[in-house]
Amino acid sequence: MTATSSEISQTESGPKANSIDRDDPATFPDWFRARKARSNLIVARWVPIVLVGLPVLVLFGIVVYPTIWMFYHSVHDTNMMRLFQGNWSYIGFENFATVLGSDRFWDSTVHLLQYLSFGACLQVVLGTVLALILFELVKNNALRTLILILLVLPMMMSPSIVGVLWKFLLTPSNGAVNQALLNLGLISKHIEWFNSGISLWSIIVADIWNWTALPLLIVYSGRVSLPPAVYEAAKVDGASGWQVMRRITLPMLKEVIAIAFILRFTDAFKFVDLVYIMTSGGPAQSSELPTYIAFQRGIREFAIGEAAAYAIIIFAISAVIITLFLKYLKRVLKAQGIA
Repeated sequence: MTATSSEISQTESGPKANSIDRDDPATFPDWFRARKARSNLIVARWVPIVLVGLPVLVLFGIVVYPTIWMFYHSVHDTNMMRLFQGNWSYIGFENFATVLGSDRFWDSTVHLLQYLSFGACLQVVLGTVLALILFELVKNNALRTLILILLVLPMMMSPSIVGVLWKFLLTPSNGAVNQALLNLGLISKHIEWFNSGISLWSIIVADIWNWTALPLLIVYSGRVSLPPAVYEAAKVDGASGWQVMRRITLPMLKEVIAIAFILRFTDAFKFVDLVYIMTSGGPAQSSELPTYIAFQRGIREFAIGEAAAYAIIIFAISAVIITLFLKYLKRVLKAQGIA
């Protein structure tokens, strides 16, 4: 039986008729045919250049150039007058020798270690405990969200406001803390919270109140992301709550807790706000930290070169501490077969 002409035409116009001839410009819309023939992108060529170039310029302007400027002036006898006149001279490592030979620097380093040991570490410990209590014991989602918001509120406040607030709370004569302790019978007379022996501890307490919420949020987010199947298996095996916490939750949160530690440790090396507002480093330099001395020497006393040397030494100390911590963490994780 012979095929009719209509059937032949339908057969020939099968897949070919429905396909688009990509070599025929008439098959594309006008805006596509009107674009430049040498362009292979729908967006203009300058768009990716701008999107990449602007962040690089900003990074260079606020990080790279100031760092180079700091290293340059750390080996010059630059002060504020010479900085504007441009007549500083090279003095080598004299600024570094001045800093390292100063008792003020070493005393402030001891204060920094005290803050790292009892301030930053306690913030991470308290944040971890509060996050796990909030997740494990508070089962009502609305109540949990409300408590989480209340705990995070101090972190939303500016450090300057926190400093002023705690300075009023710790006022020796009529501060709220002394009055509360007197009413509870815990003390018999007012405590001088800003004397030479307690001033740094007062700053540490204010900072703990201000920043414990950061490790709390980090650890809480990590706990939420843990797989429920692991806990269901532990429940089937009859593990107690403490065993689950010690053998499952804390080991699985080690990396998250380490991140919280690193963030608080790095913040400790730029800790100026509360020191300046609450004690101004006093009395008798008993609450000074290295960063605060760099701020004093550079901004208030105009010794630019010495302040730059302080900044470089602080950077070196922080880099060494964080590198050692990361190496220790990597060794622990490798021993557990995680890394």
